Amino acid sequence: MSEQSMFPLPAGQGLPPGGQSQEEATTREATTARTGGVGELLRAAREDRKMSVPEVAQALKLGPRQVEALEAEDWKSLPGNTMIRGFVRNYARLLNIDAGALMRGLDAAQLPQQAQLEASAGTTASLPHSGRRRVERRDYLAVLSGLALLGLAVLAYFYIPADLWQSKLAALVDRKPAPAPVENNLPAPRSEPAPGRLAAPTAGSGESVTVLSTPNATVLSDAPVAGGGLKLSFAQPAWVEIRDARGQVLVSGLNPAGSQREVDGQPPFSLVVGNSTQVTVQYRGRVIELAPHSSGEVARLTVE
Repeated sequence: MSEQSMFPLPAGQGLPPGGQSQEEATTREATTARTGGVGELLRAAREDRKMSVPEVAQALKLGPRQVEALEAEDWKSLPGNTMIRGFVRNYARLLNIDAGALMRGLDAAQLPQQAQLEASAGTTASLPHSGRRRVERRDYLAVLSGLALLGLAVLAYFYIPADLWQSKLAALVDRKPAPAPVENNLPAPRSEPAPGRLAAPTAGSGESVTVLSTPNATVLSDAPVAGGGLKLSFAQPAWVEIRDARGQVLVSGLNPAGSQREVDGQPPFSLVVGNSTQVTVQYRGRVIELAPHSSGEVARLTVE
């Protein structure tokens, strides 16, 4: 496509030279263009026709600064070789001067190339093939990492109760180290016969000894009662926290869809179940209804 077709000038914009013949104007334009004074010629022709810079800018659909840059031959302020030649051609047609002579003058000028202009404007310079592959791989990994973090955030938002997070944070702040267990080194109590009964005679002895025993003592066992039988099934991902009778955390975490958990410990058990409509709880073979204990999607209950 020719430069003239790229930059059409509106019909009727060309003006006859003032006070000189076409031949004289052409001779002066050719002489000036050969010496490289393209901008000077444009300015002189504009002044001969009593036109201002804003008038020329409006006629050429350019900015006043671009017209001034053309006349000052400030090529670096203009958008590349092809555009400059188009501007000059349209300017010449507007002033009715020889565009061919001006084009030859531009050939002698050092016009910026389009590639240089694009590089200076901040466009991406071409990279070696290996460099491009490294950049693409790094961008791909960054996108994958972002998607993974977004997925975790969405999962936590929908399946982890907000108040459960707050309670866990409060528990971490208030938690104190538990005291070390104290070993009981006391001797075991000796069993004694029932009151009013005679002790069995010792073998080989003809004597019998009557021993009065102390009243019967109640023996308390500190061993945990055999619990178990607590089973949870998850149709969808759900957060669960389970504590035993001593308040010890037995289970705390997010459980994937389709998984099951069996918990043993000392009852009663305290349960906090997120996404409770998707969780089934059984205790010793009996299904525990969560709906009566649910507020929203979170169920809180004690099983014993």
